[in-house]
Amino acid sequence: MLRHCTIAELLDLRGGEGSAAVRTHVDECDACRAELDRLHQRVAALKALPSLTPPRDRWPVVRDALTRSRRRRWQRAGGAALAAAAALALMVGIPGVRGAGPDIAIAQEVDELKRESHQLEQVLHEVEQERRVVNGMVLTVIVDLEDRIAVIDAGIATVQTAGPVTAQLRDLWEERVILVNQLVATHVQPAAYAGH
Repeated sequence: MLRHCTIAELLDLRGGEGSAAVRTHVDECDACRAELDRLHQRVAALKALPSLTPPRDRWPVVRDALTRSRRRRWQRAGGAALAAAAALALMVGIPGVRGAGPDIAIAQEVDELKRESHQLEQVLHEVEQERRVVNGMVLTVIVDLEDRIAVIDAGIATVQTAGPVTAQLRDLWEERVILVNQLVATHVQPAAYAGH
């Protein structure tokens, strides 16, 4: 053999699959024999490492880190949320956007949407108590939905303080119900794939 053995050839030889030419070369070449010995030592050192098993329930630690991260993000985005709330307040104050008086039908729709939202929140609370393991992509979706719900909640608070029930308030509650429903579905969906 006119060249030294490659790592792949040495690994094949170590595993009992090397060719006769490689075996002959290793027997005659001090550099390749030394490299083969180093491979044996590395494998032995790796086998000597203690086996580590991950903790069974890491969700509380991940949730706490996520909560801290979300708080920091909300602190940084506080100005943007305040601007969004101010924009909503301006829209409520624009003539023609707000009705002359409270519309009873809209008020009833808002009450129904509040009840639906409350029911979904209860389901969400029950699902969150089960502490399912989710992957990073699902966790990103959950965080995004929770952030969007928080922005909607700020808008609802702003519109409610502006006066009587309006179509805009109904629209905000409708959007909140949709987002909470998506959040519940996102929490429940990974469980269907857990056994696969």
